[in-house]
Amino acid sequence: MTKKTVLKGRTKAKGRAEGEALVSEMPLSWAPCSILNDGTIKMVGNPVSGQNVKDKIVIYPTVTGSTSGAFGLVFKVKGSHNGPAGIICQAVHSLDVSGAIASSIPAVDGLDADPIKAIKTGDWVTIEADEYGKPAVVTVTPKQ
Repeated sequence: MTKKTVLKGRTKAKGRAEGEALVSEMPLSWAPCSILNDGTIKMVGNPVSGQNVKDKIVIYPTVTGSTSGAFGLVFKVKGSHNGPAGIICQAVHSLDVSGAIASSIPAVDGLDADPIKAIKTGDWVTIEADEYGKPAVVTVTPKQ
């Protein structure tokens, strides 16, 4: 039987989602030049460059970049349908929060364990974030 880990955090954008984890140890930008509209990460020097965010729970420290990231996230989710299912950060930046709210995807931070260390790429992650500013629950099932 696989042991699940339950982490508690803060809801920054409400919603529920589940999917395979994609973990970046470096900050990400949702700007169209950093994560293409097909969901492919194109960030020089980032080890996850070349991977795709579509339908994933994307875990990263925080945002890098400008306000175009919020619009980029909205387009990836609502326009091209190649966006993430949810996002988890050490500290979700307001740029990402606005994009997540407009995209109707959950965003969580402030977990009781560092998500970059507690979650591995390929793990199955469930986010339950029902009310802004209230507790969120993240359940992690390790990859087999």
